[in-house]
Amino acid sequence: MSTVQDLASVCPFCGSNDVIRTVPEKKSSDVIVVCNHCHRAVLPGSPSTRTQIQAKKAIADQAVDLCLNHGLIHGVRYYHTEMNKLGGQEMTLLHAKQDVDTLLASRGLTHAIKKPNKNGCVILLIVMLLIAASVVYFFLSHHR
Repeated sequence: MSTVQDLASVCPFCGSNDVIRTVPEKKSSDVIVVCNHCHRAVLPGSPSTRTQIQAKKAIADQAVDLCLNHGLIHGVRYYHTEMNKLGGQEMTLLHAKQDVDTLLASRGLTHAIKKPNKNGCVILLIVMLLIAASVVYFFLSHHR
């Protein structure tokens, strides 16, 4: 007979010790563990308890997809936050960027990443030229 102490006391997703054990009304033999940190439910013996290697692979794949679809910044930010949720040593942002760059280079996708949009500078330049032209026109038309 398993007791509550035999079940997971650490969340397998984020490594937090802040877990709550609940007993369902219908099946009192099953105990559900809910993490207060990442808010994920862990059922004992269920396939949802992934190993660290599978979790890191899934995070890396999702980070590459985000880089391809939304740009490098979104992919690095996702990789950084999710790897820190796994627990263990805290990852720095620079280390996360280097890891994502290595992932993209190993898959040959460095040139497929969307470059940052530089249209904001062009729009700002046009607006400033329009303001300067309107000031010049105002002074030339009123001082005649």
